[in-house]
Amino acid sequence: MTDRLHAGPADDLAAGLLRAVLGGRDRGRISLVGLSKNAGKTVTLNRLIRAAAGLGIPLGLLSTGRDGEPVDAVTELPKPRIWAPEGTLVATAAAGGPDGGSGAAGEDRERTARVAVLRETGITTPLGPVVIGRVVRSGEVLLVGPGSAARIAALLDELEAAGAALCLVDGSLDRRAAAAPAVTGRAILAAGAAYSASMDATVSQVRYLLELFDLPEAPPEWRHGARPPVCLLLPDGPPVAVPVPSALTDPAVVAEAAAAAPAGAVLSVTGALTGGLLLALLSRPCAHIPILVPDPTHVLADRGAWRRWRRQGGQVFVEKRVEIAAVTTNAYSPVGPSYDAAAFCARVAEVAGRPVVDLVAGIAHHLPADHPHRDPVHR
Repeated sequence: MTDRLHAGPADDLAAGLLRAVLGGRDRGRISLVGLSKNAGKTVTLNRLIRAAAGLGIPLGLLSTGRDGEPVDAVTELPKPRIWAPEGTLVATAAAGGPDGGSGAAGEDRERTARVAVLRETGITTPLGPVVIGRVVRSGEVLLVGPGSAARIAALLDELEAAGAALCLVDGSLDRRAAAAPAVTGRAILAAGAAYSASMDATVSQVRYLLELFDLPEAPPEWRHGARPPVCLLLPDGPPVAVPVPSALTDPAVVAEAAAAAPAGAVLSVTGALTGGLLLALLSRPCAHIPILVPDPTHVLADRGAWRRWRRQGGQVFVEKRVEIAAVTTNAYSPVGPSYDAAAFCARVAEVAGRPVVDLVAGIAHHLPADHPHRDPVHR
């Protein structure tokens, strides 16, 4: 279903959410990530697009993959299209250029945005080179972009140089580069009933992810710049490499090195921190050693291993935080039972401690006091 730029009762709520996420600023970079497929991320994106248009904020859009297609390539379920108003800047592969990349014909072509290419970026994807374009006729757009953090950052710079004040990055937790601090530093999490038939399970996963994104930032003395993939940061002296290519290769070797480390040492993992490594550390007398990762997206441990690590007093620090500034909820599931919208939004709000909004049902919790609809709103 297309979520077009027509004013509606939820627009005021979306504008309030956008203002809350931007923290009173009129510019910024925001990633949108989903708890799972069909979490309502594209609907959230569309509502934020029209909120930005209503507030007069120059907008830039890009994706860390392929977004805006009518049917999901994996699930084959229909998806909302991305609707871009005239004047929106987009970074997308050339295949998604002048006709939105849809290959649409007839009536569908009339719904497709017309995009004027401003310049090439030199960045390529499997679907072609990425260009910076400006929407000259409002309509549906297909966003195709690269997955690496460095290339996403470069495209954000290009969009801002072309005049975008607010850049929205359509990403996912499977495309973790989009939420990396060097790219946006701020994200909105979309949580939906499609994650699980059990509301309890979905709320627990939201709580877990927010705990990861709320991990404390490491003190400056732990930051040594370039260092081995896995190493020990000692109180005195340079980092000492652990002889493994990554923490995934042999967690037992990493745990042995950590167990032999002197007091005050820190275990640095620049790649993935997995549940296997946490369990290996717990099997030895080294749960006291704090772990340093670049940012929360590097923590790939399952919820069970993470809970065991935390119960034993284990600590994890990040070099740079990624702020989950808000959560949107979607009570509808196309693959299983749906939830009660009000109950789901309220349950997520209980564990979130930040704005939680159902932009379709018109329900909100924890919006700032200067927003006229807050804690909770029901329409």
